[in-house]
Amino acid sequence: AAGYFENARGIGAAHGFFSAEFSACLGLGITAMDDGREEEGLDLLRNALASATLTEDEDNECEVLGLEALTKALFQTHAIDEVEPLVPRFREAAKAWSGKEGISFAELRSLMCTARLHEARGRPQEAAREVRALL
Repeated sequence: AAGYFENARGIGAAHGFFSAEFSACLGLGITAMDDGREEEGLDLLRNALASATLTEDEDNECEVLGLEALTKALFQTHAIDEVEPLVPRFREAAKAWSGKEGISFAELRSLMCTARLHEARGRPQEAAREVRALL
């Protein structure tokens, strides 16, 4: 799979196919994080998010997926200062992506990220409020 992602990344970068670059960096970044290569994984996930905003998708799915993966990785590495500005962005992107069909799974995950951030910052009441919002 890594070879496929590397090829896709090269093609995407060379020809301006940002959706290919996004998918490749996302896959490589998640794989690197799973393998314990945190610095490499975070760099790839940051690149995935940067390219997500340039993709051709009209419903911001790439941005939502990129934000979800990067926020998860940043929480995993305890990079709270870096994740903090991404959490509201994730909430807004997930809410926009879910549209008017009710709450989406991505939106629920973004609420969980908000609760985790409050917990990491020592704000248990705010974390509890976010968890109640999930119910």
